[in-house]
Amino acid sequence: ALLSKTQTTIHLVPLAHTALTLGAMALHMGFEESILEAAKAEAENAVQARSRTLAHVGAAAFSRSEHKALEPDDWRHTDQRDNITPAEVQLAKRCHGTHIETLSQEVTQVGSHYLLIHYDVPFLNAQTHTLRIKGLVDNELQLTMADLRDRPSSTQAVLMACAGTGRMSMKVRLWAHVPWGVDSFGCAKWTGCSLADVLRETGVQAGAQQVIFTGADRGVEGGKVQYFQRSMAIEEAMLGHVMLVYQMNGQDLTPAHGAPLRLIVPGWYGMASVKWLTSIEVTEGGWWGYQMEAYSFRRTAEDPERVPLTCLPVRALMAPPGIPDFFSRTRVVAPGTHRVVGRAWAGAVDLDRVEFSSDGGKTWSDTRLSSKNGPFGWAAWEIDWHVDAEGTYVLLCRGFDAKGRSQDDPNDEQFNWTAMGDTQPQMVYVKVDKAIEDDGGSIDCLVEQRAARTSLNTDTDHGPALPQHLVNALYRSPGSQ
Repeated sequence: ALLSKTQTTIHLVPLAHTALTLGAMALHMGFEESILEAAKAEAENAVQARSRTLAHVGAAAFSRSEHKALEPDDWRHTDQRDNITPAEVQLAKRCHGTHIETLSQEVTQVGSHYLLIHYDVPFLNAQTHTLRIKGLVDNELQLTMADLRDRPSSTQAVLMACAGTGRMSMKVRLWAHVPWGVDSFGCAKWTGCSLADVLRETGVQAGAQQVIFTGADRGVEGGKVQYFQRSMAIEEAMLGHVMLVYQMNGQDLTPAHGAPLRLIVPGWYGMASVKWLTSIEVTEGGWWGYQMEAYSFRRTAEDPERVPLTCLPVRALMAPPGIPDFFSRTRVVAPGTHRVVGRAWAGAVDLDRVEFSSDGGKTWSDTRLSSKNGPFGWAAWEIDWHVDAEGTYVLLCRGFDAKGRSQDDPNDEQFNWTAMGDTQPQMVYVKVDKAIEDDGGSIDCLVEQRAARTSLNTDTDHGPALPQHLVNALYRSPGSQ
């Protein structure tokens, strides 16, 4: 199915089933069954997506040194961490990450779920809002919210993660975008009806190759005035799992999360789940809008071999143990045994294991892993960490799925132009100090606070400067602590 087109290259993405086959199957099954069947196909698609990504911009295929040789005058990337610009701060304030401690919970609450809002939040009237389905269909539809709510529905736990998750973890980051750490994720329960069922009712015509989704949010990006638009191949749209959603965690969508109607594409990066949905157009293919170009793995700004971002990779994260220092977010625990908990996901793929390290990645231990809370959800994991000696520790975790996929190994040479799709393991900086047991106890985090600025990371009466590997653990990926 046609997914993308450039001036010189057309990328063809094979799918596990044809739309015709899936459409025929869906006629004899309900929405819930269609979702389960689609998950099997998406699991195979996810493996293919990861393979294409690694072949193009994986650490073994491309490096920041090679990029520097290709674009010596590039100014949109930096290898620093204490040069965050006011523009990045502004984006970070509008587009917030998930509160990392909510990884202890099965469902991410509405107020803690990550948000990426490209332009302004449009305030749409649910009483008058309509969704138009047009293009290569026999019967164009204009559906009200009442029409959509009257259709058979499903509620699904769906792990969503931004394509930019881990941007700050990369040694060289794109600074002209949201400075995400590992925290741009969330697993909410979404309620809505089947996109495939709606499309079938329109009578999709022969020759249809692509479906374009348009949101009500409008702005300027890449120098062009535009509505936020995304597309997918007709086969993907008809697979059976894509949802037209109007509720989140049992409540009507809030304006910031796309009210009154949004798309949810389970198992894909979050950019595919268009908010404030106004229209769906079935076309013959070939459309390649700005948001398709932006969300592609590229080696350079203009890369004719770009690989579209689609399915989620495998990833594990932990809720940092202990309690935090306010400014540096240094975690502090007392000597003893601490249960470290977290979540792992792999899109539609089942998980195999999660490993944990308390020595900066030198050694690893298996954790206790539960089952996913849905075909496109996440799974809880836990391990008891015993520590006797006071001092500083760096905790890490990493996930592996049942299809053999794993996270990226730490690598300063890893690079892709938009700094997207990074899965290097989360690092959590922890101080072990028995004084934390006492209210009013004295905990000195001045060394950690000063280390946020390279020029201030020097020896003082409070202690020696933090070595670079500890600075990385604490500050390289904001949101981990």
